[in-house]
Amino acid sequence: MPIELTDIPAATASYLDTQVSMTVSAVTPKKPNQDVLTPGQDGTFTVTVTNAAAPDGVGLTNVTYRVKINDGSVAKLIVPESAAVASSDKLIGGTTLPRGSKQTEMFVTLLTDTTLGAGESQPPINIDVHSVDQGDAKITCHIHADIDQSDLFPTSQCPNGEQAVTVV
Repeated sequence: MPIELTDIPAATASYLDTQVSMTVSAVTPKKPNQDVLTPGQDGTFTVTVTNAAAPDGVGLTNVTYRVKINDGSVAKLIVPESAAVASSDKLIGGTTLPRGSKQTEMFVTLLTDTTLGAGESQPPINIDVHSVDQGDAKITCHIHADIDQSDLFPTSQCPNGEQAVTVV
């Protein structure tokens, strides 16, 4: 099957859409013994991502999460203390958002590991939200990553052929 080099970006996007699963947990109030958020309170949720296992999975590098909340008048995301966070205006080379600031969108990159091997999960990312006013808002998250080229283009050699030689 012929492959055009221009197919690679679309194939990467398709892989991230179909082979990487992401889960956003429900927001729970941080205040003990409370079941619902009220204006002025903080809540928390987790984001978990899992890469497809072999033989379909390939390694990912430069893993970054784009987290958004659709209505900043209801709630805002709080920039985490435990992860490197880039601004929402640029994925690469963006301005770092102040930790603890309230945003409607941010890119989150783990300090510990920006790779995700085939079949692996990254540790869940805990993100806090601040409720502003009553209403409903939706939190979404998706992944940005590069395919690990060493998984696509292995540099190892194939096994040597061999044959015994008998001299009589």
